[in-house]
Amino acid sequence: MRSPQQILTVALALSPLAAAWSQWLPDIDSLVVRQNDGSSASESQASKTASPESSATADAPQETGTSKASQSSKGDDSSSTGTATGTSTKGSSSKTTKSSSKHTSFNALDPAGGVAMISPPTTSAMPLYRIDNTDPITWKWNYTSLQGTPSAIDVLISCSKATATWTLTQNMTFAPTATFTWDSNKYQQEQIGNQLPVEQYTLLIFDADGSPTDTAEPGYLAPYAGFQFGLYTSKPYSNLNEWKCVTCSAAPGGPLDRQALGFAVTMTMFTVLSFTWYVTGITGLI
Repeated sequence: MRSPQQILTVALALSPLAAAWSQWLPDIDSLVVRQNDGSSASESQASKTASPESSATADAPQETGTSKASQSSKGDDSSSTGTATGTSTKGSSSKTTKSSSKHTSFNALDPAGGVAMISPPTTSAMPLYRIDNTDPITWKWNYTSLQGTPSAIDVLISCSKATATWTLTQNMTFAPTATFTWDSNKYQQEQIGNQLPVEQYTLLIFDADGSPTDTAEPGYLAPYAGFQFGLYTSKPYSNLNEWKCVTCSAAPGGPLDRQALGFAVTMTMFTVLSFTWYVTGITGLI
């Protein structure tokens, strides 16, 4: 049996041969290709051939909610749409409007739409209409600088002294040139407890979807209140020879006669005294 010393001597003698042997053999990577990833070829192929239905379902956008606009106003963006439904009361009349349209915002430098009276013209004197006249009152106007068409037109009259407003018509069909006929006599008979007083009035024209106090918006009809007129009622006939104006200043025995008589007497006395003093001197007056 060999001793450990002899075994160590043999191992040291063979170590140069072992070092040389490693250089004679090729690298292990040149003989066997090492697979680094942990997935198999079958799994890779399966991932590339996914079912068309699943990929289409995954790519398609999913709707996660719905929204419904309940009201559309002129102040919204151009992309906003909706349906507005409401009921408002003006005086003794009720108003129900419903519209569905896309609101468009126009250039901020564009003017707002307006109303130009044709008959009667605003350049003439303020017209007067008799309330109980059987002949209807006719007004005619057209619109200027309109880019957005109103859904309908409302026509009202207001009286600042009576602090009241009367609705003449609602949801009148829009037309580039409008003609409105008003039977004031029939209207007055229907206004029980809220009759038209003898006073000055203002004609109000505006979009049926808005109100008389809306802010003007470029391209859309602005509320119009530029036409004024007067309403009066007739009085029973009186013979001119029998008629006397007791409150007039020019009536006989009125204040104007007394003032004129007193002024004439005073000027006469002043004239006589001043002329006498001029001719005879101060001694003539004593």
